[in-house]
Amino acid sequence: MMVTEPILLWAIVGAASGIILGLAGTGGGVISIPILMALGGYNIKEASAYGLLALTVGAALSWVIQRKNTIYPISAVLVLFAGTFAFLSAPLKVMAPHWVINLFLNATCVFALFSLWVLRKPEDPGEDRALSFRLKTASIGGMITGFLSTMTGLGGGVVIIPWLTGITRIRFEQAMACSLLTIAITAPISAWRQGKVDLTLEEWLALGTGILITSLIVKKLTTYISPRPLVLARKLTLTGVIIISMMRTLSALL
Repeated sequence: MMVTEPILLWAIVGAASGIILGLAGTGGGVISIPILMALGGYNIKEASAYGLLALTVGAALSWVIQRKNTIYPISAVLVLFAGTFAFLSAPLKVMAPHWVINLFLNATCVFALFSLWVLRKPEDPGEDRALSFRLKTASIGGMITGFLSTMTGLGGGVVIIPWLTGITRIRFEQAMACSLLTIAITAPISAWRQGKVDLTLEEWLALGTGILITSLIVKKLTTYISPRPLVLARKLTLTGVIIISMMRTLSALL
């Protein structure tokens, strides 16, 4: 079923992204891409580019909530290198065939599942490493984030969070905040370089309103769930969304 009304399409994208955002704090990109392909008729290059817009709005809203955990020197380095590589990677995406983008996206999804169930450890207290070490390692993570955000539309958070916790050795909540701020700033750079920031005001409002309303509703509902079942619910939800995204994008490849 195709949705021919653009405002309705972006309202659906916003609502779906908001549900995932409210439950898991991230994941807007991975749900928006299959929706844009299935309901909007976009190919994978277009969907991954437009998905950055949902990612931008969702990351910005989520960062506002978690901003107290931000380490700003690390975020500045991440933004600098991620923004630069997002800018430079856009011509590569234009030249790359669709199947290459598809493989990049699905390889990132596979790593996201591995990260979700194996690498991400919210209870890890991190380590008090020297600032110079943290900035050097964050710069490499920023390069990866910028490249992936352009090529896949997933923002790179699935890579940068385990990188920041496992390599840079900051706490999980700090990594999440730094990642969200980085994505909120660099994702629109990538979308702009791909010429995909051409939504009308009404479409932007539909996207933003959908994300805001559904994320707030879900966040309110999750307050009635105890912490341990909630963590499991978040993991299972993100896993399901990632698998759906892989099935939809791989079907286009095959």
